Amino acid sequence: MSQIQILATYQQRVEQKELQYDQAQLTAVNTLQSLAESLVKKRVWWQTQPQIQGVYLHGPVGRGKSMLMDLFYQQLPMENKQRLHFHHFMAQVHQQLNSLQGAKNPLTHIAAQWAKKIRVLCFDEFFVSDIGDAMIMAELFKALFNKGVILVATSNCHPEQLYYNGLQRGRFLPTIELLKTHCILINVTGEVDHRLRFGQHATYYFDHGSGEQQFQANFSVFSGPLLSDISVAIKGRTLRCLQHSSNAIMFDFMALCSGPRSTADYIYLAQHYQRVYVCNIPVMVAQATGKQIVHGIEDSYQREKQVLQEHTLDDEARRFIALVDEFYDRGKLLVISAQDDISQLYRGKKLAFEYARTESRLIEMQNW
Repeated sequence: MSQIQILATYQQRVEQKELQYDQAQLTAVNTLQSLAESLVKKRVWWQTQPQIQGVYLHGPVGRGKSMLMDLFYQQLPMENKQRLHFHHFMAQVHQQLNSLQGAKNPLTHIAAQWAKKIRVLCFDEFFVSDIGDAMIMAELFKALFNKGVILVATSNCHPEQLYYNGLQRGRFLPTIELLKTHCILINVTGEVDHRLRFGQHATYYFDHGSGEQQFQANFSVFSGPLLSDISVAIKGRTLRCLQHSSNAIMFDFMALCSGPRSTADYIYLAQHYQRVYVCNIPVMVAQATGKQIVHGIEDSYQREKQVLQEHTLDDEARRFIALVDEFYDRGKLLVISAQDDISQLYRGKKLAFEYARTESRLIEMQNW
């Protein structure tokens, strides 16, 4: 019997009804089991080291991709491994680039630094929307793979769909080819939406009309003694709140998701509070502004097949998506008071793909 217990643990959780049997998941588990065994297999000095491919799990929301990657990570008996959200990884890369300004081949140097400490790199939610990230990834990933780093990643889309319709996408195509070459692509679409295995509840999601009193009562019961300050300082900037305690904080939606807010703010909140309460969330992008979104014309670049229009609250919706991602990834709870149901809160097209993941995560939070 193998000492790697990825498959055995999955089967046990299915037998105990913690998980629902899913053939697509089982295919992925078998592949992850084989990868783990290849990574830890001892070889004598004269044997040629095999070329080991990583695994790229893709499929719609609710198919258990993050759960499968976590199972692999937990059962892999190696120290030189790391699991992190993809945007955290890119944030670290950008910081390293800033410290290496003027250096020759900085991305190769950064890859070497990662490879010294990490053999297996696990990315949750591999998704590229930032042109800066897209531009550096081909060289960075080529260097990482050349150093023997193994990638295990989850994504809502096939590599061919990454950065689709993105500015200067042609420069991102080498990254797609690297992923297809160095990873086994596993489609975990399946027929089961595992988000709904416990039914749909609204334990932490309130209508901000009739449910306002319940929303406030939930905060009062959880928060404990309140602090007198009505703001928190994050990286030298003041973020106003409605009320807060040592473990919970409440914001108006526009204060938290409008203006000069960034992922750094949400990382800080996830580090310092067990729950964030967000009230007065409107229906986002209910109407178009009339502006066509065309980027990069001044540089003779334009998005491929550009048909999107700008909508009201698009920027706020993007920040809200980042907020949900950060809290979900850290196991912290968002309690929400909104104008409409989770599925109807975002009605635009520009961020529809990203919001599908947000909807899935908010639904799952209702069972925490």
